[in-house]
Amino acid sequence: MADLSFPLDKPLSSLGIKSRLLHLNGMLHAVRKWKDPQADKAIHLLVKDNIGVAGFPTSAGSYALKDLELPDAFCIQRLRRNPNIDFFGKTHLTELAGFVTSNVLPYGYSELGGFGRNPHGNFPCGGSSSGSAIAVAAGFCDAALGTETRGSLMIPGFRNGVFSFKPSRGLVSRTGIIPLSSSFDAPGVLARNPEILREVFLFMVGVDPEDDQPFELTKTESSFSRKRIVFCVNRKLGEMEMLQTKLHPFLSQLKLKGFEIAFIDLPEVVFDYKTISSADIRSDMTCFLQRFGSDNEPRSFEELVERYRERPHAHLYGMERLEDALAMPQITKPDLKKLVQENVAKARNLIDDILAHYDADFVGFLNF
Repeated sequence: MADLSFPLDKPLSSLGIKSRLLHLNGMLHAVRKWKDPQADKAIHLLVKDNIGVAGFPTSAGSYALKDLELPDAFCIQRLRRNPNIDFFGKTHLTELAGFVTSNVLPYGYSELGGFGRNPHGNFPCGGSSSGSAIAVAAGFCDAALGTETRGSLMIPGFRNGVFSFKPSRGLVSRTGIIPLSSSFDAPGVLARNPEILREVFLFMVGVDPEDDQPFELTKTESSFSRKRIVFCVNRKLGEMEMLQTKLHPFLSQLKLKGFEIAFIDLPEVVFDYKTISSADIRSDMTCFLQRFGSDNEPRSFEELVERYRERPHAHLYGMERLEDALAMPQITKPDLKKLVQENVAKARNLIDDILAHYDADFVGFLNF
């Protein structure tokens, strides 16, 4: 496929956005619904189709939720305070944020949107915020909102060559967003440059009394006598070769900025992501559908799975993640909370141990 990307340092206009959407969206499968972008707005923003925006349907890429109407999510309410921002459409995503099957969906597939295409060529587009990343890279918008549970902002941002930021969970409210896992879900931003990303993100931030994990954004000043970064590399996945070839310009820039760089083999640590996310989606999705669903939508996770079972012809790649979650023994809330805390501590301890052992200021990972 030819390179259909749009230079990140080239100005975008509302007419240019409209023209590119009309000509290219049919090939790239990035945007589900859109209206003409407003010429008098500085930031033209698209929103991942699991985040509620009044006036647009919100499906999470699922046929079972194709007609779901949601009010503005809390983060959208916050963003509407900025008169420079134009909400003009919704982007496709990996179906149910990747919680259908592990076979093909991580590459950007949904029944409603088909396969997302990386505008740079024949490369994976990543997921689950695939449409948002593709849209930014293709010049369909200045920025797009996405969500991350496990790599769903960082991976498509990386694959499509755009700026991507996943904030610490709790900085941005999840209220009004179709859930995958309340233990790990976090909304974030993909953008053409860091300045736009920063402006959008800061207007999303705000304490929501309905979200049980909020905290205030505070500013701290940090200074380092030196800047040493350790990259944890999975050699089996070819990450060392990637650093030496495709990411060589990035590493060169780090060195020019005064960073010392070291590489180590990625430590083997097993996390209970599947168990936690499976337990979460059963309860979180049921609570969400009972609150926001209508007579047209399933009203529980169990009913959602049943809707999928009724249409096997539409899910040629299987639905084992949905079935596995339904078959998994129930976990009590105290036990689930304990398991989440253990996994978060495991990750923090891993990072702290690497920083201490290698006398580093930062640690970087190319995978999860």
